[in-house]
Amino acid sequence: FGEMAAFSPEGKWPATVIARRNTTIMFLPQGKIVGSCENACSSHQLLVSNMLGILSEKALLLNRKVEYLLIKSLLGKISAFLLEQYKKTGRDTFMLPMNRNELADFLNVTRPSLSREMSRLREEGVIDFHMESIKILQVDVLRGMVD
Repeated sequence: FGEMAAFSPEGKWPATVIARRNTTIMFLPQGKIVGSCENACSSHQLLVSNMLGILSEKALLLNRKVEYLLIKSLLGKISAFLLEQYKKTGRDTFMLPMNRNELADFLNVTRPSLSREMSRLREEGVIDFHMESIKILQVDVLRGMVD
């Protein structure tokens, strides 16, 4: 944690972090991360590379979340998410990468509303599912539901 705030002019982490068990936290000043290592060691390069990778993943995730927030209807959000997974896996049957509570949080909807709309899609023959396993039965119908 903290990599998002590490290079911010704020210099403060905008949240509280609570450890579940005894934890040691290491603070690295900015200069130690971006400055050149006097030994020109591969460990320093790996640290910078890993940090950039983490920042990139978080930026992409935040971008995805904004895209889902811009979709007006709940059915549109669910359809877009299922189509994204369909495209990612290249298969019409796939496992959701998160449980229903996490998916509801990700889409910024309530869990009961998510379940209701998923059941509606199943009743209409657009998808079928069992727990986290999803099968898309009518891809074109799903595409038409995205706002």
